[in-house]
Amino acid sequence: MSLRKTITLVGCLLLSMLSGCKNHRVERTVVYENTVYHWRIDHVVDIFLPDNKRQYYEVFLNDRLLILPGHTFNDKNDIREFIAAGGFDIGHWRNKSIVVSFENSQLRDGHEIRLIRSVMLTPVNEKEVIVTDMVTQQQVIAELK
Repeated sequence: MSLRKTITLVGCLLLSMLSGCKNHRVERTVVYENTVYHWRIDHVVDIFLPDNKRQYYEVFLNDRLLILPGHTFNDKNDIREFIAAGGFDIGHWRNKSIVVSFENSQLRDGHEIRLIRSVMLTPVNEKEVIVTDMVTQQQVIAELK
């Protein structure tokens, strides 16, 4: 194959990749907002191409994206995207808290296992939350990133 054909082929591939990137867009919808304790939950739809969508929830506390440190859950990655998230009605006695679920990857006995973990988050201050495991009821204070 000649150099000119190779350059043309590579150029066409790069052009098709770049044109695919312009089809990427993010749609956000606020699904929960607590103006007393400053929680907000957004449903996010990441659309990469016409047929490729990824959905998740992002949680904000005092207008800052909530990022839970991975080491709190023996995970190598920080948790910033949630499978499910919800809050309590303003009249409920737990309206200071929210509940989130996320995928948790852990190494156990040399094997990676994937869990779905549900926790309740209650703010202590702007940088710390009490994390309550919904299964074991164990609590730990996590410093937010």
